[in-house]
Amino acid sequence: MPRKLPPLSCLSAFEAVARLGSFARAAHELCVTRSAISHRIKALEEYFGVQLIARRHGTLRLAAEGTCLLEAVTNSLSNLEQACERLAGTARRPIRVSVGLAFASTWLMKRLGGFHRLQRDIDLEISALRLLQPDKLACLQSGEADVVISYGAAKDWEGYEYREIIKCRMFPVCSPGYYESVGGLNSPQALLNATLLRLPRQPWRPWFRVAGLVCQEPYRGPVFSHAGLMVDAAINGQGVALVRDVLVEEELKAGRLFHLFDVSVESAYYAVYLPEAAARPEVSAFLDWLVHAAASEPATGLESSPQSAIQRSAGVSARTYTAGGRRRC
Repeated sequence: MPRKLPPLSCLSAFEAVARLGSFARAAHELCVTRSAISHRIKALEEYFGVQLIARRHGTLRLAAEGTCLLEAVTNSLSNLEQACERLAGTARRPIRVSVGLAFASTWLMKRLGGFHRLQRDIDLEISALRLLQPDKLACLQSGEADVVISYGAAKDWEGYEYREIIKCRMFPVCSPGYYESVGGLNSPQALLNATLLRLPRQPWRPWFRVAGLVCQEPYRGPVFSHAGLMVDAAINGQGVALVRDVLVEEELKAGRLFHLFDVSVESAYYAVYLPEAAARPEVSAFLDWLVHAAASEPATGLESSPQSAIQRSAGVSARTYTAGGRRRC
């Protein structure tokens, strides 16, 4: 059966008048005369047999029936516009970003407001999932992600295009309470008797090697699914966590965690993508913003040892350890 609807031109004129509050402005927007707008509104009112717009002393006010109709018309025109954009290939396509939950919550989300203020016409679709590196790269190949943000080394991204976002250091941290409970941790060797918090995708052995210890990967201690949970456990005195400085800046500044020893492993966070993604102007703009946002911040001023922080907060003494000879355990 044919649909019983008033002419679309009358509905669009009604929506424009209601939105702009003026027959003249509606006529200008729709590129018709003011008289044409008046005729269309009158035709619409005659169609329904009710007054939709009340005119008094040069002002316009929607009648109750007009208010009821406006919501339906506005939604319908919006849906129609979006469908037309999709068919014409002009709909805004969001940038799909895959990023680890810890980095997203502690670094990226705090800065995204600056990107949105600069690029109001670019939409982001942030996916913070715990994925292994092969799965992250598979997201790029399948088109599920335009940009993957992950830490590692440049060699990890062979065959892909990438840009370094921010350098980071990885080192052990613990809470003041845990430090006191074990009687101090004055050298890396002391960690062998400590509770080491573990993250499957972030082994301890590279740090042991830099610290001069020849040790196997720890097989005891709590295991966590992502870095944020491990950091929370360290704050709550459950052991020593191996963390990246970018993820614990606030905790270190507030004294909830202490940086143990002058030994760290360097790595970086990268934005990884395919060439065809970077060819899109909006993706290129996002990548430029990521690099600029990191470069415009001052270097993280983290203490290289817990000595001053622990003396200030916990009232105990500690000595700085500098990596020297290798010790076997």
